[in-house]
Amino acid sequence: MKNSTHQTLYVILFSAIGFLLFMQFSNSDTKVENAENKEVILSNLIANRDSGNIINIAYVNSDTVSKYYEYAKKIQKDLTNKRSEAETQIKSKYFAYESLVKEFEKASPIMGDREKMEKAQKIRLLEQEIMQVEQQLSAQVSKEELRLTEGYILKTNDFMQDIGQRLGYDYVMSYRVGGAMLYANPNHDITNEIIELLNQEYESVK
Repeated sequence: MKNSTHQTLYVILFSAIGFLLFMQFSNSDTKVENAENKEVILSNLIANRDSGNIINIAYVNSDTVSKYYEYAKKIQKDLTNKRSEAETQIKSKYFAYESLVKEFEKASPIMGDREKMEKAQKIRLLEQEIMQVEQQLSAQVSKEELRLTEGYILKTNDFMQDIGQRLGYDYVMSYRVGGAMLYANPNHDITNEIIELLNQEYESVK
């Protein structure tokens, strides 16, 4: 039972880690999508260069945005609370199970056969209950994670569409160390401005 409980706690923890990947400000794109996007952008750059048009491009540091964007912090806090609640419920059940097992082992030598069978049955039922609770809580946390992250992505995308147009940019790209963008000119870094505007947008609708 201890291994089962620990495994479930790991599942819940990994679910939260999975959520943090969403927080990397549009870093959930696949390598294929990144490659396709880069090809499209490069083609547009070449076309505009040849036609004499100027493309206005900026970028944001996605790690910094995730750290200071109030909406992202709220999502992280909500998921942490959900995970803690689930862990507390599982631990409570597990402690009750451990206590029952210790009590059974201690009293077993002086128990009659019928009493032993009844106690053993009670322990088995509690084991099954713990497994069911683990599965239910894991499913609930995963469902809540999906709901929160979908809402976060859609709403943040709406914010960025509005902000990008207001600032007059053709592209606002996401940059982070180890990401798809290998070099970014600091002169085009608008991370602080974007964080401020995102927080303003979030405050206006929450």
